[in-house]
Amino acid sequence: MISSRSLSSYPFPLFFEEWELEKTRVSEAWDNKGDIVIGNDVWIGYEAVILAGVTIGDGAVIGARAVVTKDVAPYTVVGGVPARSIKKRFSDGTIQRLLELRWWDWPKERIRENLEAIQRGWVWKL
Repeated sequence: MISSRSLSSYPFPLFFEEWELEKTRVSEAWDNKGDIVIGNDVWIGYEAVILAGVTIGDGAVIGARAVVTKDVAPYTVVGGVPARSIKKRFSDGTIQRLLELRWWDWPKERIRENLEAIQRGWVWKL
């Protein structure tokens, strides 16, 4: 059993002996580079790894098994090891409009009424 002062992320085994860590001092030994911030409308693929201190912008897509070491711009698709930009999901104008609309803050009923336009990036219908 790992103590309540330990840090872990499933699935993540801690090898205390190999790392020369004491179970009671894991949180003090952890080299934290900052919080991970994940925006709205983000899709994170299977087994993707996002390192500490990284911000994932609204609408971004992280490919399966990507290792994200740097911030990801809004509505950008990234993948690989380390993750690199593959493409933008929409044109710059559409991205700007989606960020201004902040549709994720709308009431649920308004989202339901506009779901197809949101999914397809049809900002002129919003």
